[in-house]
Amino acid sequence: MSKASFVDDALIGVAGIDDVDSYVDAWHDEDDTDLELHEWLGMTWDEYRLWVEKPSTLRYIVAAHRHGRTVSEELIKSSKGLALAARADSADEVEGVLTWLQKTGRL
Repeated sequence: MSKASFVDDALIGVAGIDDVDSYVDAWHDEDDTDLELHEWLGMTWDEYRLWVEKPSTLRYIVAAHRHGRTVSEELIKSSKGLALAARADSADEVEGVLTWLQKTGRL
């Protein structure tokens, strides 16, 4: 595995969504890093918190980085018909995450 972050590797196709656990394991195994786990993964603190609480949001976090948007912006765009940008399995998935973000006061 490269020393690049998970998000960086996902953006260039070196890593897939299912590979994130390998990057977490690599962080735990790394003796010489001052990076926090969210930094190691290439996420902001808010993105990391969102992913930990709702793992299905990882695809939206990566898509947001790809398109230079926040995760909230990516989810809103996806819910308006751009689900392919986030590679959503269904419109219901996007709506479910948006509803959850609203209920938790993040959107």
